[in-house]
Amino acid sequence: MKKIAAFIVKFKVFFFGLWIALTIASIFMIPHVRINYDTTKYLPEDTRVKESLRVMEEEFGITGQASVMIEKIENLNEVFVYKDEIKKIPTIMEVVWLDSFVAREDINRIEEIAAENGIPGVFDFASIPGLNAFYKDKSALLQIVFTEDDHSRAVGRAIEEIREYLETIKRPYAMRGTAINAYYTQKLTEEEVMRITIIVVPIVLFILLIFTTSWVEPLIFLIAVGVAVLVNMGTNLFFPSVSFLTNSTASLLQLAISMDYSIFLLHAYQKERAEGLDKKEAMVMAMRKSFLSINSSMFTTAAGFLALMFMRYTIGIDLAAVMIKGILLSIISTFTFMPGLILYTDKIVEKTKHKRFFPQLGGLTKWIVKLRYVVPAILLLVIVPSYLAQKNNSFVYGEAAMSVSEGTPAAIEKKRIEAKFGKENLMVILVPRDAEDKYIEQEKTMIKQLYREFERANQDFEVQITSLSSLSDIETYIPNYEDLDQMFKDLLDDIFADMMDNLLTDEYKAQFLSDNYSRVILRINTETESPRAEIAVDVVETVVARQPFARGAHIIGVSPSVREIKNVVETDYVIVDLISIGFVFVILLVSFRSLILPFILVLVIQISIWINMAIPYLAGQPLIFIGYMIVSSVQLGATIDYAILFTGFYTEGRKTMIRREAIKYALDSGGHSILTSSLILTAAGYSLKMFSSIEGVASLGELIGRGAALSGLLVLVLLPQLLYLFDRLVEKTTWKLRFYKGGTTVGRVIIDDEIDNGHDQDPSLLS
Repeated sequence: MKKIAAFIVKFKVFFFGLWIALTIASIFMIPHVRINYDTTKYLPEDTRVKESLRVMEEEFGITGQASVMIEKIENLNEVFVYKDEIKKIPTIMEVVWLDSFVAREDINRIEEIAAENGIPGVFDFASIPGLNAFYKDKSALLQIVFTEDDHSRAVGRAIEEIREYLETIKRPYAMRGTAINAYYTQKLTEEEVMRITIIVVPIVLFILLIFTTSWVEPLIFLIAVGVAVLVNMGTNLFFPSVSFLTNSTASLLQLAISMDYSIFLLHAYQKERAEGLDKKEAMVMAMRKSFLSINSSMFTTAAGFLALMFMRYTIGIDLAAVMIKGILLSIISTFTFMPGLILYTDKIVEKTKHKRFFPQLGGLTKWIVKLRYVVPAILLLVIVPSYLAQKNNSFVYGEAAMSVSEGTPAAIEKKRIEAKFGKENLMVILVPRDAEDKYIEQEKTMIKQLYREFERANQDFEVQITSLSSLSDIETYIPNYEDLDQMFKDLLDDIFADMMDNLLTDEYKAQFLSDNYSRVILRINTETESPRAEIAVDVVETVVARQPFARGAHIIGVSPSVREIKNVVETDYVIVDLISIGFVFVILLVSFRSLILPFILVLVIQISIWINMAIPYLAGQPLIFIGYMIVSSVQLGATIDYAILFTGFYTEGRKTMIRREAIKYALDSGGHSILTSSLILTAAGYSLKMFSSIEGVASLGELIGRGAALSGLLVLVLLPQLLYLFDRLVEKTTWKLRFYKGGTTVGRVIIDDEIDNGHDQDPSLLS
């Protein structure tokens, strides 16, 4: 390593220039990185939902969907104008409203008859089940079908054009649907990544300033890490795509996690300089001496992310690939870019020295030792309840849980539509066609059974089912047909008789019929993820399973996808959890050559993870399962470094000191580094929580931020106490480790605290 370090120092100008060039190139590459917002892309290929989506794409193409509510309608002819104008916008395949099923002149006839019978104002279609999905209380709800999928850029542009047009008509409006969620998730993510980074950087600078001794050092750390972060972001261009979750969190995670590497190298350099070496020699020695400690830190962090590679739900692989690449780039940057940066700024650092603002943590030794039985006892009582609580969280799994948060324009508009037209949960059934067209009657039978079973479920379901076979069947389309007045029954019979041939365009029919399948669309008044949605999926699956075509049918929708995602990720969690603990345990076993230390270190971090994940349960907050799983693994991999650093200093100190002095030595030597790393990761996490409008990103940030704070706290309080209590066992189970047994230490004669019934006799340590 010494020869390599000398080579890097000798050619520091080349390496420095290379990294500057890579950074500039990466800045230009970042805007071209492909961001994926469709979480179904990460489902395993062998899942039923993935297969069904593939079939639907082959048969019908994947089309986006949105709804537009326009309020304060004075005349139905207004709606016809709005619909015609919206349909002119590129990427819009169809705008579905009442006149998609009923001729416009017939709609006007209905309004005229209503007026003649004394119904005030515009006719209230809420009195006709089925039609009330389009018009209610002087508000029209238009259903829009796009030519491309929800996450397409073209669909996003179409949504913007729709909103621009609606602004001109001077009517209140609102939009909802999967395309709207995708649009806002994409828009907000792109806007907020840079904004949150700008907010985090000053916070990180402030934290670094508190724990460093030069005004310039924080800038050196940020530049060194920032270069690696920018190159990592730019080189994501070489991946087919990265998920919006990864894109939103990876840069801040890398900044927080890899800051340690720069701190270790600079402190090692300053130590060598203090011993009298010139700049180049000090850098070579610093690189050689810090290489193992920095790489040990890197391996444990990478182990946490590497475990995510074993997920079948491949969004974990997506995050892991970007983060492992980022960690490797940070290591390479630390040993090739930072040496030149340190050497070029050496004089400036020396000239801008200041006193340390934050006191050493050794003063906590008295209380840590004094409470060495109390804190572990309390946590022993907390462990089991925390473990059980975090296992019993109310989890959410679907894409809606990771999209826009409450209070955003999309969420507000969605609630406005729901207040008038109810909730909307779309599901699709693909019915296989046969040569004799027997499927038509079978499909009609299935639709009638669906209406009947939804009614029997006693969940106040409001269901609208649309298919080509049912559009001319008025009893299927309007289940409460017999309850209508005879006047409306006669009128509607006339209207629907020839509707299929006369009113529906070939383009519209193509949405329901392909060469091999008939598409049945269900709109159900539930959230996409809720107990009622689960019941709705059960009803649909049960009814479809009864049909002669059940084997070849496909059920598609967010709610069925959620069920499959749940089954996949819950299995993934067990695997990822075991692998991450196993990887970290092996690394600790090799690093410390001890049987007991890996158990102690992993236990401390695992307790902090359980407490972190139990808090949402106690607060009654639902938890995004993918965040729960990712953070459990990341928190272990990223924060175990704190425990490694402290334990390393403790075992080093115990070779020449009693237990109490070794704890003080470890707190003084490593306390600031642990606090710095913990606070930076906490700040990064809570910045995502407070400033991201994307629910999945905000939830992930909160878990990371709180987890880092808890890990830092337990490493500085619980870990010293466990090392104190298990001191003899640590020595006996660690290869070639011999602890100090008493005698002269630092010029004083000390009676060993183990011999003297566990009480230290050095009065200077009790102050």
